[in-house]
Amino acid sequence: MDGKDLVCPSHPNLSSCVYSTEEALREYIRLYVRIPLVSRIGVLAQTLDFVADAAPGVKEILAIGKVCYEVRAGHHDLVVVDAESSGHIPSQLATPHTIRSLTQVGMLREQTDWMIEMLSDVDTTAVILVTTPEESPVDETIELVGRIRAESHVDVPLVVVNRMPPSPPRDTASAAPHITATLAARHGVATAQVGRLADLASAEVVLVPRSAPTDSVEVVNAVAGFLDDEFGESL
Repeated sequence: MDGKDLVCPSHPNLSSCVYSTEEALREYIRLYVRIPLVSRIGVLAQTLDFVADAAPGVKEILAIGKVCYEVRAGHHDLVVVDAESSGHIPSQLATPHTIRSLTQVGMLREQTDWMIEMLSDVDTTAVILVTTPEESPVDETIELVGRIRAESHVDVPLVVVNRMPPSPPRDTASAAPHITATLAARHGVATAQVGRLADLASAEVVLVPRSAPTDSVEVVNAVAGFLDDEFGESL
């Protein structure tokens, strides 16, 4: 990669990358326009920054294009992207569709075609959303799932629900009645929201308990198992 690749010392087979728009644009020019990589200093660097900041859709297509390129090149068994805030996700994923509607022929049209094909392939690409078991976050998540599927045709097969309240204690003698009632009410509301989310989002749901740090291992295993089943990779 022509970004900042970092290899995790504790996991030799795991690498991470932090990239900037300028670096991604430079890599695009080197790979597809066949211009050798140039120094960061000078007029060209300023021009690249200007284009990336001013031209509509450039930053989005570079972001999603960088990810698609790494998947297509086969550099990694699995590519996981920490996306931006929810409001930006649908427009980023739909950028290849937007660019293709503006470009009828040429290299850019050809590249958006294979990106759209990759993003629309449920065996290759999926979005995993994270929310909390409360009415407003669940409403926003359901709306976001609909927008992603409608605008970008990318599948959303899994939703992770953080901060799930614990079930009330079965031994009511060990807890004050008002505490038990409060825990039961919170758990009941959260359970109802999770059920609504699963029904309306038509997605599998993984619950992350609010309390124990040790539960994080189980959650990681659950998500990893889902990815293994979904994409056939050994994680």
